Amino acid sequence: MINLVEVPADGNPVMAEPASRPLPSGVRVEHGAGSFTLRREAPCRRPLYYRLDFGRLEWSDDLSDFVVDGERPVPDPGLLLTLIQGGSPAPDGSPLDGVRRLTVGTQLRVTRDGISLTRRATPPIARPTGLLDAVTAALPGSGRYAIAYSGGLGSAFLAATAVAAGHRPVLVHADLGWDAGSPLPDIPGLAVERVRVDPDELLGHHGNLDGLTPPVPDVDVPQRVGRILAAHVGLPLVDGGLLEDLVSVRLPDLSIGLRGRRLLSCEPFHIAGTLRTLAQARELLTKAIVYVPERSRPRGEQGATPTDVVVPPSPNIVSAVPGITDTGTSVLESTHRGTMALWKEHLDFLGPVLARATAGAEERGAIGQFSPALDPGVLAAVARLAPGRIGRLRHGTFQNHLPLREPLSRLGVTGFRRTAPGTWLRRVTAVHLHRQRRAIAAEWERGSALADLGLIDVHAVRALLRDGRSLADNALPVLRILSIDRWLRGVA
Repeated sequence: MINLVEVPADGNPVMAEPASRPLPSGVRVEHGAGSFTLRREAPCRRPLYYRLDFGRLEWSDDLSDFVVDGERPVPDPGLLLTLIQGGSPAPDGSPLDGVRRLTVGTQLRVTRDGISLTRRATPPIARPTGLLDAVTAALPGSGRYAIAYSGGLGSAFLAATAVAAGHRPVLVHADLGWDAGSPLPDIPGLAVERVRVDPDELLGHHGNLDGLTPPVPDVDVPQRVGRILAAHVGLPLVDGGLLEDLVSVRLPDLSIGLRGRRLLSCEPFHIAGTLRTLAQARELLTKAIVYVPERSRPRGEQGATPTDVVVPPSPNIVSAVPGITDTGTSVLESTHRGTMALWKEHLDFLGPVLARATAGAEERGAIGQFSPALDPGVLAAVARLAPGRIGRLRHGTFQNHLPLREPLSRLGVTGFRRTAPGTWLRRVTAVHLHRQRRAIAAEWERGSALADLGLIDVHAVRALLRDGRSLADNALPVLRILSIDRWLRGVA
């Protein structure tokens, strides 16, 4: 149900339709004498949409509330290709004309003089405490919950925090087939339940084909895993998937010590070749790139160091979209430039902590119903941490995520997994597509909506299905193509 605030010709704002559902986390409504204010103060995976008209503000957390006569909008080709590439829509974008997403830091204020839209830097909306105390406060107070346990640093930290708080949650792990029986970090006092999840069953579901926006596997598949795990244990599910993103620092943000000589022995520099001087170390740091030894040396030059090599340009964005046509390339490049400029401006405006939380929530789906990393108290606690408290140079290595590692060290927990976020999704997608490649190729022989729009050459994508290595390298883009094409055709 849509919420409506109107300004009568001779009076104060009136909320004609009261709020029909609880507000998303981080959204605040203030209705005082002579004014109405709606603002988002913290990131959340649940969006809030609004539409402005003369003397009228409409808002809802359900995009379908704004649809007239149930008609689905015509999809924007640039948006479709951006999603296939792995990008996100503009921060305030929506597929409906005149409807916008309410972004963090945006405030809508309705008075008798009209409606104003402003942005202001959002201070922490909770009193900052220590990180452990803040995460503990963000956990379900009953103590009856489960933790989506991947064995990575974020979920292991969450489990250790729960133990320190006197909770005994169930650790539930999605076994996707390739890690059956492999050890997971042992958290004293907690047991791990493994739930077998078949990749074909997981990815064979094609999402909501009647939705207003295309199903995106990067978001939909983790949510599906979460529903499977929650149904297995019958408890609310908590995930720590964004904690590593949030409690993180970059090497250039650290103090590199007196005269910076610790750089000379620090990864990633020594794996890239011999750096004979501090000047070379500093120069490589400014290039912000890691060199593989055999590739960092120009052919025929035995004595070259990584700093002698010109920094390669950023990869062409169209290379991330298999089978893209010339028309699609033109559309994607134009859309990409505009969208990236909007995201850069928005994230710079938010500041580092809110920016990391916002970007992480946008890029990846939530496995659990609760994400402590997005709790206002946790955001405030992380904002208090100095870069040197989060990372350091020691014994020739750059050590990151220190506030997450320290509680685990005190418990003697070791051996947590170090794979990058999304690695499991790329792997399970490659397995599924390899098994189903013949059926997918036959489906595309019968037609493709993306090909009809002139955006994708399905013959090129079908050829990629026959090459196992190329398919593994492009598994996620191919799955996005398949999902969006089915959404366009409305065919499961």
